Amino acid sequence: MNLDSSETKKYIEIITSQAPKSKSQVCGDCIVVDRTEEATTVILADGMGTGVKANIAAVMNASRLMELIKLGFTLREACKKIVDTLHEARTSNIPFAAFSVCRILNSGHTTIISYEMPSPILLSKHYATYLPQQRFFPMGLEIISELNFVLEFGDGIILVTDGVSQAGMGRQFRLGWGIQNASYFIDGLLAQGINIKNIPDMILQKVKEISVSGYGDDTTCVLLLCRESNVLNILTGPPLKKTDDEKVVKRFMEMKGKKVICGSTTVEMASRCLNRKATIKDEPQGYHKPPSYEIEGIDFATEGAITLNQVYNIIDVKPEKLGSSSPVATLAKIFHESDIINFIVGTATNRAHQGIIFRQMGIFPREVIVKLLSEKLKKMGKVVNIEYV
Repeated sequence: MNLDSSETKKYIEIITSQAPKSKSQVCGDCIVVDRTEEATTVILADGMGTGVKANIAAVMNASRLMELIKLGFTLREACKKIVDTLHEARTSNIPFAAFSVCRILNSGHTTIISYEMPSPILLSKHYATYLPQQRFFPMGLEIISELNFVLEFGDGIILVTDGVSQAGMGRQFRLGWGIQNASYFIDGLLAQGINIKNIPDMILQKVKEISVSGYGDDTTCVLLLCRESNVLNILTGPPLKKTDDEKVVKRFMEMKGKKVICGSTTVEMASRCLNRKATIKDEPQGYHKPPSYEIEGIDFATEGAITLNQVYNIIDVKPEKLGSSSPVATLAKIFHESDIINFIVGTATNRAHQGIIFRQMGIFPREVIVKLLSEKLKKMGKVVNIEYV
């Protein structure tokens, strides 16, 4: 895989706030997210009714829609299959759910298709506007809406279920709060300088206030915020051909983002190719606390296979519980802070890792642990690229 080293990447941060109609019930809304190297796809589904039955309907339809998209169907093709089924649900016992699906390419080009859902709201740092200019057209025997636009850095999209748009129906508002009033409310928050990431929680607080005696329906608000990615580049292991050392190090140093080296031999290679001295920062204190190094131009450097194996074991732990007592915890925190993680993995044989002690301790070789770690990182919502040299 050819890792792009210069372009500033757009990243879609997802902030959600959700509440069931009743505290004792399961929320009938569902959010499904998928990230790839090309796009971020978010589905918000609202199951008919409330509680467990509604949740099952939302999860079933959202999961099926996402799976169709992963299989290569276009958004329209995938939505057509779901909408055809939901049309049958109007006269049968098939679980019914309204939905919005939003797909944002890394370029910022955005498509939103909605079925029986409130209009999305577009917001920037200074204002918000709901999007009534969406195009409505028939899909089979149902009507769907579609929006197409481009997100720039600092822009965001708000997706909500009708628990927001219909809040206060028959009380303060005859037809409910409405998506336009919600947009005006967000406008006011932005004018006050409120942190944009706090808006989903504040919308739910407002809905609860309007509804007086708790939420009138399952209520969900999803913010998709476009910002610059936090990119992490990791060089671990020398390349297969020693003659490629300088070329690999040079390319690694040119990559945009934070730079980390994992591997004592890799640190020596970088020091030699860059003609910069590497010094030991933390002396090794056993396998639980491997060494770390300092080298000019590198944000963090530590041991390789042992450190990566230990990071794999603790990456699920919340950052605030990791402490800062070892390079392993430090590297785990760096992973948590990153959105896009690029591994450059050298394939030169490390004879030290062939010893029986490594197998005895359950330490996987570099190539294996990077794959295992990347799977965990992807489940955490990270975009992971691996290149072997």
